[in-house]
Amino acid sequence: MDAGVRGKPAGWSEPMSWALMELLARHGCQVQHFHSHATFLPYHAALSITGLGSRHLDTWLMSKDVCRELFVHGATATDLALVEGRFESPNFDKLCDWLDLPRLIVVDASRCAGCSLPERPDQIDGLLLDHVGSAADVFRLQTTLESLWNVPVFGALTELPMARAALASLPTGSVPPRELLRPLGDEMARYFRPDRLMSLAGRRGFRRVRPALFRTPPTGSEQPEPLTVAVAFDKVFNCYFPDTLDLLEMLGAKVVDFSPLRDEVLPECDVVYLGCGHPERAADALTGNHCMLLAIRNHVRSGGRVYAEGGGLAYLCEHIVTPENRKVAMVGVLPAVARFSPQSQPPMPVEVTLSKGTWLGHAGTRLRGYRNLNWQIEPVGALKSCLTEVEYEYDLVGRYQVLASRIHLNFAAQREMLWSFFEPRLAELTLSV
Repeated sequence: MDAGVRGKPAGWSEPMSWALMELLARHGCQVQHFHSHATFLPYHAALSITGLGSRHLDTWLMSKDVCRELFVHGATATDLALVEGRFESPNFDKLCDWLDLPRLIVVDASRCAGCSLPERPDQIDGLLLDHVGSAADVFRLQTTLESLWNVPVFGALTELPMARAALASLPTGSVPPRELLRPLGDEMARYFRPDRLMSLAGRRGFRRVRPALFRTPPTGSEQPEPLTVAVAFDKVFNCYFPDTLDLLEMLGAKVVDFSPLRDEVLPECDVVYLGCGHPERAADALTGNHCMLLAIRNHVRSGGRVYAEGGGLAYLCEHIVTPENRKVAMVGVLPAVARFSPQSQPPMPVEVTLSKGTWLGHAGTRLRGYRNLNWQIEPVGALKSCLTEVEYEYDLVGRYQVLASRIHLNFAAQREMLWSFFEPRLAELTLSV
């Protein structure tokens, strides 16, 4: 079963999807949450509520067939898939068409003063009311919208100022404690019947998808070389696309995790994978873990490969500069300083070109992803750019067999690069000082 939830034209829509997941979880429904862009969400609330991390779909990065396969792969073992996107995004509308999702629109009730109503969106199957003043206002607005728009209201949330303030105060990238999310479910339970949502989600069939990405190679076919990928995973580094890790394992890789924060030894591996995160929040602990810093340096010195994104890139630099303007030493394999901007900015979609051969791809290879604007990279030595576009000069850099990017790449959407983890394309020239 599946349903799409569109956010308000402006504002913070996540509490509504969190309330839905919280209430459905209480009724024994296993939900898989999807985001309609291949970008990382500010909070890992789905993991706290459902035990499953959010997955990602994206019509700009992915073809229709890839979106459908990733949707089926992620939702197969669950009762309901919830796809969240933004009201004004054409990407989300296209995704709903590709997946044939019923659409639930989140209406900001604070904008419905008096007889003033927003313009009725096209192609909607239900409404959810947010920021409603009182229980009486819920029923009044429900009656008005259902009669004028001829579409049912499925649930509502009132202001809940204390609960929303507590959630909004959490640091970006954190997993909200379940006890902070329960008031959302309690409030939603007053106005919501889960059976109506399940009925809506199940009214459309989903055509069978023939696997292309998640397809086991036939017996006797050429198998990739054995590969071990060490993935940094802890409270600092935790932003990964689950489908990328699933595909690595399906193709035969051994994926092991380690903590740059706690562990002193790097697992024996071929590739170290440092995802995005917030090293600026644990800068002292990271720089104090001398054994791990040395282990990563030794991995690089011995010719080992490293792939890093966002906060992972910053960790590999000589120093990071925290929001408090403190300069803290990091791994030091990249001759640069990474400066974190306290003004959070949304990721920017970019398409770039490899200017030289690397183990990830040949010169001329086109990459699509989302640029992380929260880190500024300032070279302090011969930092080698891997991109043709001058305006993105330091968005993908390399040294030795290290590749580090400000661009988040979803390898499930670009499988040929994922294959390079197994059969690396040799660089035309080794990236060095």
